[in-house]
Amino acid sequence: MVKNYESVRFFLFANSYSGKIIVSLLRERYQNKKLLKRAKRLSQVLDFSYEQLRSFILRQSEPTCPYQRVPSDLRIYLEIEKELAKLIEEKLDEYSTAKEDYQRKLLSPAFERAAGNLIQDLDDDRKFQEALELRIQKYAYVYYKIAYKYKLPTMRVVPFILRIIS
Repeated sequence: MVKNYESVRFFLFANSYSGKIIVSLLRERYQNKKLLKRAKRLSQVLDFSYEQLRSFILRQSEPTCPYQRVPSDLRIYLEIEKELAKLIEEKLDEYSTAKEDYQRKLLSPAFERAAGNLIQDLDDDRKFQEALELRIQKYAYVYYKIAYKYKLPTMRVVPFILRIIS
C-alpha cells in the first residue's frame, strides 16, 4: 500500500529534531500575524501545505503516522532524530558530561546510540562491537537517504532556514 509522499514527509519533519527546533523558535519569537507570515514563508521554503504547517505550529497538533506499521528505514530515521534530541538536551544540561564527551559532534553519537538501541541482545562483546560498527554505517546511510528522499532539513541547515524565513 503506497502512502502519500507528502503526508509521510510532513510526519517525518514534525518528528525530527530540525522540525521541532524550527517550530519552537518560531513560537518563541513571533505571535499572531507575524507568526502566520513566518509559517507561510516556511511552508514555501520547505514546500509543505500551509494549512498543515499552520495547524502544527499554532495548535501544536502532532501529525499521525500514515503507516500502521512504520517501515524499518523510517523507524531508523526517527530513532536517530530522537537520539539527536536527547544528546542536545544532555549537552545543554550543566551537570552532564555529554559536552566534554562529544564536543561539537552530535550526529555520529546519535547514529551510535540508535544502532546500540536497536541491536538485539548479544552476549559476546566482540560480536556486539562488530554488529554495532556495521549498523552505524548502515544507519548513517539510511539517515541521509531518507533526508534526501523526503527533502528534509538536517540540523546543519536549520540556521539557514531560520534566516530565510525571518
